[in-house]
Amino acid sequence: MKTEIVVSKPSIGDVGELARTLARAFQDDPALSWAAPNDAQRERSGPRYFELLLRRTYLPKGDVYMTGDRAGVALWAPPDKWRDPLTAALPFFPAMLRTCGRHLPRALRMLSMMEAKHKEHDEPHYYLAYIATHPDSQGKGYGTALLSSMLERCDTEGVPAYLEATCMRNQALYCRYGFSVIEELNWPDGGPTFWRMWRRPR
Repeated sequence: MKTEIVVSKPSIGDVGELARTLARAFQDDPALSWAAPNDAQRERSGPRYFELLLRRTYLPKGDVYMTGDRAGVALWAPPDKWRDPLTAALPFFPAMLRTCGRHLPRALRMLSMMEAKHKEHDEPHYYLAYIATHPDSQGKGYGTALLSSMLERCDTEGVPAYLEATCMRNQALYCRYGFSVIEELNWPDGGPTFWRMWRRPR
């Protein structure tokens, strides 16, 4: 019998393990690998970066969700909270520098491009910034459970959702849940392809 996957909101005590899940899941992500091409640096500094992201940005927004074993996590921003002031990025610079090294300017251009494109959507929407499953737990339905939980809320509230897909495999998953590609782009400096995706409530 298939075990039900329970999705819940984390506490501050879950942050360390969730940061490690995110870092491990995104270790080979094309976008992160382009911004920080040194594998060892990504592996070493990634957990600290994601810990800051959880503590300072997404937990305060109120829509982080995890599976019971903390091997799956999704970071959402609600319609009125996805825009952050420029000053909010300052605490991340040391961690980004350790992770990206001399490629930090490239990473900053990537973030700037992503933010500019996102701002093209004035209609209120939920933003899926990150969704991750630890490699040891992939194939168990964690991504599906995390997506379904929040998209049901989007449908109930009648609110769209937005995300950026950084690989074809993830894009296919999002399409199954009602997202459509609205633009195909490449990261700056000849970087890999990513896809901006939008989902209307059902």
